[in-house]
Amino acid sequence: MQLKGVYPAMATPLTPEEKIDNDSLRNLVKYLIKGGIHGIVALGSTGEFPAMTESMRQQVMETTLEEVNGQVPVLIGCGEPGTQRTIEQVKIAGKTKANGVLVAVPFYFNIDQPAVIRHYQMVAEASALPVVIYNFPQMTKVAFTADTVAKLAEHPNIIGIKDSSGDFFGMQRFIDVTSGADFAVMSGNPALGLSAYQLGARGGIYAGCSLFPKQCADVYKAFIAGDVTTALELQKKTSLIPMMGGFGPNAAVVKFGLNKLGICGPTVAAPFSLTPGQDDKILAWMRRIGIEV
Repeated sequence: MQLKGVYPAMATPLTPEEKIDNDSLRNLVKYLIKGGIHGIVALGSTGEFPAMTESMRQQVMETTLEEVNGQVPVLIGCGEPGTQRTIEQVKIAGKTKANGVLVAVPFYFNIDQPAVIRHYQMVAEASALPVVIYNFPQMTKVAFTADTVAKLAEHPNIIGIKDSSGDFFGMQRFIDVTSGADFAVMSGNPALGLSAYQLGARGGIYAGCSLFPKQCADVYKAFIAGDVTTALELQKKTSLIPMMGGFGPNAAVVKFGLNKLGICGPTVAAPFSLTPGQDDKILAWMRRIGIEV
């Protein structure tokens, strides 16, 4: 697959009993595609993958792929605390019609850069699907170096990286060291979207894009069309998306907004919940970015 454009890290709609809400999941897929996104990530961080049982993950994969029906590429999140567990997940994803896997580095033990390289090389060798590596040190306790990314970009089955570190200079180094390779650097922070594209990032994979698909996609589309003036005006709004971290967990804020739009319920997996007293602030934030509620 060719990794480019804007991908939402899709929320996982749940019933009040914390079961997968298939109907709402289909509604969400429709909403995202209508918003003009270029692909979808299921079971990423905003999809609450650590809280999902095996049967829940399988249900999300099957329902998402069935509803997407080939309209856009789909990446499946496959993060696990260990390499063999991760390999099991990518093999399960490999039996579906997904287009690739987004793989977080093992999270629990602190690991060094040689371990990061070994992990991804083993996963890439075992995966029937192209692998996108995932730099998210706030959650995994390990940040990728440029040398590590350059080494992993040499593997024919590793096609890109999602960088959610928020380190703009670090992302620039990833772009520099993989220049000329068939490798896509994808921004993980919508506030850095336009600047990342201008540096050479091929797109973005964004948590808030699950609530603001059109707003995120329109920045990229204006940039690709050469209309930097419009892209910059649109970017001023999408730069406000990371404010959601001040209202509560990303998934809870996104689902609150989606619930107000009638797309899915607000339930998030225990033990998470929306910080009380944030309703009016979230609604005002949504309006500032471009959603009338």
